[in-house]
Amino acid sequence: MAEDLMDKVFSFFSGDDMTDEKQNMLRQIAKELGQNKYARFFRVRTEEADPAFSSFLFSVYKIIYPIKMFMKDEKKMAQLRHLTVESCIDSNIQETIKRLDTAVLDEKARKMPGEKLIAEIQADVNLLVSQFDYDHIMTVNHRYELASALNQFVKYNFPGFFKKFDSHFEDGSFIIEPKYPAIKTILIIDQIGEFLTVTQHLKPEEDWDSLLDLFKTCEGQELVNREQFNNMIKMLREVHASKILELMVQYTLRNPVWQWKNSLLRETIGDTWLEAKKAEAYEYISKINNAKKNSQISALTKQIFEATDLVRLDNYTVQLGEIYRRKKLESYLYAEGVNYLKAFLDDYLEKEIKELCDILLIRGQWTNNSMAREMSEALHHLLEAPQSIADLDTVMSEDGIDGSRLRAAMLRIDRDPTQARYINSIIGKNNDKALEIISEAAQALIVIGKQLKNLIEDLQKKHPELLINWRELNLASKEPIAQRMVGDFKRINYFVQLMHLCTQ
Repeated sequence: MAEDLMDKVFSFFSGDDMTDEKQNMLRQIAKELGQNKYARFFRVRTEEADPAFSSFLFSVYKIIYPIKMFMKDEKKMAQLRHLTVESCIDSNIQETIKRLDTAVLDEKARKMPGEKLIAEIQADVNLLVSQFDYDHIMTVNHRYELASALNQFVKYNFPGFFKKFDSHFEDGSFIIEPKYPAIKTILIIDQIGEFLTVTQHLKPEEDWDSLLDLFKTCEGQELVNREQFNNMIKMLREVHASKILELMVQYTLRNPVWQWKNSLLRETIGDTWLEAKKAEAYEYISKINNAKKNSQISALTKQIFEATDLVRLDNYTVQLGEIYRRKKLESYLYAEGVNYLKAFLDDYLEKEIKELCDILLIRGQWTNNSMAREMSEALHHLLEAPQSIADLDTVMSEDGIDGSRLRAAMLRIDRDPTQARYINSIIGKNNDKALEIISEAAQALIVIGKQLKNLIEDLQKKHPELLINWRELNLASKEPIAQRMVGDFKRINYFVQLMHLCTQ
């Protein structure tokens, strides 16, 4: 039977022998309109929407107007989302959330080691995920979908509809109800279609009272008369289910298959809430780790450097990188590490490390030339690093190739968000270069440090095996060579540790 009907419809639109089919279908629609519970909404003979339909819309509009004003307030909607989640949280989940509160964690941080606190936070995050499970998330999402359905409905352009009858109609004006003449349905086809779309999810069987309770909590008083509201939802569903509005449009358009636009509601505030809680916890863990990392960096710089002024770069700096981070762009990830590397090379490479290596490599009589060659190559790579750092700092200056591009892109980013990708690509490229500089320098220092360790151990032997002229080398050194090698080995070891921290 359904197939026969569709065959008729397709035949109707194909243009073959259509007249009788069309008349029959229209007669059937007219019959259904006459028998409909809400037949009073439509005048079949004149194809007009009766004033009863407009009056119905106005009665609905009066009821939902306070909700419309509530939902226009973003702060209240944010509070509603928060309360929706809270309404689905039991005491066990509340306890877990309390333990993850920043103030509680701050108190614990004063009394226990960071590693232990991190372990506790991770355990509570895992517990929260198991407690606020799929069922909880779905419950939260569904509850808020009711609010979303209502929000979709209250945004319907009621004032625009009523201005068709009264051009001076003002939104929220209920003192005098507009006078409604009958109106040709063809003039309000779009409004009817939209009305059907925005009312499709309003069902009486849903828990509207719980939503109204949340409105009351947010507002401090009842937003609407509950009995009127629930009766309105019931009537909207009846009107929707009766298909009166659908039939009105189909008859007017002579289109039996006209259909209003269906829409889906899918909220994810439960998922979002859980991810936000996890992010807060992990941010606190990151805070602990950063505090530990900064403490270690501070301790290492005191061990390594004699100078107190360690700022050596002008452009690729932590401070200038903050400008981009505040815009949620890439920042200068390795600026701190490159700066310390520059300071280390400035203060110790030529004055100490190269001088010591020259004594060992040029004056030393090695029994294993491959070890000497490895140390020499590492020193050569290290001597190239200052120029690489200078080139990086120059290219990032205001007059440099990349610095000037970044400055120009930043001037445009507020009106052209696509500049973000361009900026990130430039900064990312230079971050990669910075990491390469640090990695190569650190690897060279590791090689030099390893050979110094071997030589320190060799010197301590009764019969050295790696170098056979230690006495001569000691005379060539401004300080006892054993003391210099131990001091430089320690400094290099500390600095490699520093570079590791700065690239984590």
